[in-house]
Amino acid sequence: MREFLEKHELYEEYLLLEDYTLNNEKFTHITEFMGENFEYYCPIENSMRPFKLDFPDRIKKTITSSSPSFDQSEYEIKQIPEENFINHKLNYTFWILGKCKSCNEHNIHFLLNVYSNNPISNIRDNHNNIRLAERHSYDFPNTNIYIRKVGCSDERKIEIDKAVSKHFDRESNNWLYKAKKLLTLRIGIGSFAYFRRIIEKELIKIIEEIKQLPESDTNEIQKLLDEYSANPKTYTIYENIFKYLPNSLLELGDNPIALLYKQTSDGLHSLSEDECLKRAISIETILEFTLRKINEEKSDIKSVKDAIKNLK
Repeated sequence: MREFLEKHELYEEYLLLEDYTLNNEKFTHITEFMGENFEYYCPIENSMRPFKLDFPDRIKKTITSSSPSFDQSEYEIKQIPEENFINHKLNYTFWILGKCKSCNEHNIHFLLNVYSNNPISNIRDNHNNIRLAERHSYDFPNTNIYIRKVGCSDERKIEIDKAVSKHFDRESNNWLYKAKKLLTLRIGIGSFAYFRRIIEKELIKIIEEIKQLPESDTNEIQKLLDEYSANPKTYTIYENIFKYLPNSLLELGDNPIALLYKQTSDGLHSLSEDECLKRAISIETILEFTLRKINEEKSDIKSVKDAIKNLK
């Protein structure tokens, strides 16, 4: 739950419970979400702060009055309400608050949807014994419970890592911000388009930076750059550079430079929204990993050079 609340965006599916069984039913009722802790941005304190899930008072009253089996201290539920099923599958949506434990003032309003991929049963009698309805069976093969945010009052704060932004100019950082912003809205084509712009503009500059790293084969990378400079339509630089990269990038086992460049060759509108979204997420991961590795190695070299100076 913590990972879901902190990192997942609107409508992004999260596997909440794998292999549902009658003895493995966590989060199949709204009261089981109470008390979950997570970190989120608090605008009052202008920083990340601890939050805790809780229900608005009027919803608490509804829960306790309509569910005599509800125990506010232990959240024991004897059965899932019938209204939480659609065509025998779990599917319910509810409103819950995230309360800042630091300022005790700011609340995040979440609208959450919980659902199963297959029909389930969680019906029990007053003695807490399993009592399956006729339409259910004892077996629930490959049945999982999922959750997604379908509403959130707080716009996610877009943060750009300085270790990444320092490699770009104002224009590219503006594109990066827009790409990340569109990712939070699950807009695949838009975010993918901005990442493609960044790659087209910055990839050769990134190679220039890699060339300067101590574990890179500087001479061979320079030959590839010279060949590209003489004929910018020669794209072999991206495919041939892998064996000359520093160990920190070689350990990936695949060529991150070629993978990034390849994303600019496919027709944007030949891809579906979902495919663009997947690619944009992957580009973000690979691009930022590569830039952080460059930054780390440059920082290490600077530290060593400073130490050498201190010993002279």
